[in-house]
Amino acid sequence: MPSRMPDQTNAPPPSGTRIRPVPRTGALRLSPGQERLWFLDGLHGDGTEYLVWLRMRLRGPWDPAVFARAVTAVVGRHEVLRTRYRDSDGEPVQVVDPPGPADVTVVDLTGGADATTRAAALLDTAAGRPFDLRREHPLRVMVVRLAPTEHLVGLTLHHIAADAWSCDVLLRDLDHAYRALAAGRPVPAPPAVQYADVAAWQRARREAAGAAGIGYWRDQLAGLEPVLLPTDRPRGSRRDPSGDMLAVDVPRHVARLVAAAGERHGTTAFMTLLAAFQVLLAHRTGRTDIAVGMPAAGRDVPETEDLIGFFVNTLVLRTDLAGEPSFAEVLDRVRTTVLAALVHNDVPFEDVVAAVRPRRDPARNPLFEIMFQVLHTAETPGTIGGATVWPLPMNATDAKFDLVFTVCRTAAGDLRCVLEYAGGLFDRTTMLRLAEDYVALLERSTREPQAPAVRPAPAPGAPAVPASAAVPPAPDPAAPAGPVEQVVAGIWSRVLGIDDIAADDDFFDLGGHSLLVARVRTALRQTFAVDLPLQVLFEATSVAGLAAVVTAAVRADVSRLSDSQVQDLLSRAAREGTR
Repeated sequence: MPSRMPDQTNAPPPSGTRIRPVPRTGALRLSPGQERLWFLDGLHGDGTEYLVWLRMRLRGPWDPAVFARAVTAVVGRHEVLRTRYRDSDGEPVQVVDPPGPADVTVVDLTGGADATTRAAALLDTAAGRPFDLRREHPLRVMVVRLAPTEHLVGLTLHHIAADAWSCDVLLRDLDHAYRALAAGRPVPAPPAVQYADVAAWQRARREAAGAAGIGYWRDQLAGLEPVLLPTDRPRGSRRDPSGDMLAVDVPRHVARLVAAAGERHGTTAFMTLLAAFQVLLAHRTGRTDIAVGMPAAGRDVPETEDLIGFFVNTLVLRTDLAGEPSFAEVLDRVRTTVLAALVHNDVPFEDVVAAVRPRRDPARNPLFEIMFQVLHTAETPGTIGGATVWPLPMNATDAKFDLVFTVCRTAAGDLRCVLEYAGGLFDRTTMLRLAEDYVALLERSTREPQAPAVRPAPAPGAPAVPASAAVPPAPDPAAPAGPVEQVVAGIWSRVLGIDDIAADDDFFDLGGHSLLVARVRTALRQTFAVDLPLQVLFEATSVAGLAAVVTAAVRADVSRLSDSQVQDLLSRAAREGTR
């Protein structure tokens, strides 16, 4: 069974790393990473961008009924698989339910016409159904029986409860539970530490780190503009989640050159592959300031290795490629960048975004639109209960970023490039050419590491602005006008801890971020009895703009009232909200 464990260098474990169980009597807060996913789930509504899919073909003697019991046993073993998430006064909290039957659907198509086609359609439908995190547990399973010794299995998880490493843990635990149940033995006991304990530990570590780690990232990413590849179609005002994927194999002789380059220059395979990718982006964009996202496993203490949960933290790897460096020099720069990022990898990505304060755009992700990762894959299939497991590819994908460029690496050193990209922006031929150019660049750079590697096109010089065209000084900020603007400003003031908020102030420019948006939404609901979608709050970022949205929502809800009655209702709500 393929492993999905990241193959980059691990960070040193932090001091004071012991994770201890926390009481289940009070509110269980989410981990920092979960909080961001909770916000994104609310922002995108019924989207499927943050689902994790596993699809497998099982061959051999195998009993779906025993497997369903094994799923229930594993869900009982890992609290995070039976956890729901609810809003508590603007703060998301975990609700851990007691063990019970898992969501497993078994369909028998044995002997039916077009059974394989029908099975694929059933699995596609199950994979495309989003989760309601408030009411549903974040795992559902479908088993389709094609023959007594052949089954298709699809597992769908929400990212808030699982990452790539978790998938390996889940499959291993399913195998162990199946074998134990089939043999009449007790299933393995639950681990002493659960994900809710990890979430509390991560929050405590975040508070203990203070401003030191944040300071590094604020300096490292100051002035960063996301790297954007030239697109085949214009970018819309909203993110288009439609995506596609393709794979390109790296010739074995090129993979051997990559391994040799790492030995010669003292870099890991991840660093060497990343260096070539950042050089490729410099060639494509004409820039020398190249930053990409990287998922860090986030499992740097022993208690986390066998847990299912969302541990991944996102790091931004920013490399300066100015000065026409050779590939050997690029490797040195990339090594320095990666090691420094890993030293500071305990700072949650959402805290980095809040500290750097990048320009907000509903159609783009903050700080980067291109993700790069190296995953280790096994060369032999795994088993579940004695049946041989063959992974099946998903036919489609939702695009969380413009591009996720993954290099899959086997234990023997073979390489394969997998590109998941925004189908609304790029043609398949464009992405195929990008992958082929990457392979060619890998070969050329590792063969001739002393040759100049980066020769981006010079950026056109900006014309000087004549004195007569100088921007006039900005007018003095206008105070909030009317009761609704005043109460919105008051809510912002309490949430942000800032006085004297003007009508045109931008929530994110003042230091707002995703979780604070949720608190504003809760306060508006309590004050005006309107339930605004998170997307609206993300777009109406000024006091005046948000007040106009609130007013329109109240008018739509009480359309049978006169204008004067509506205004009186808004004024009374505003007065109540300021008490």
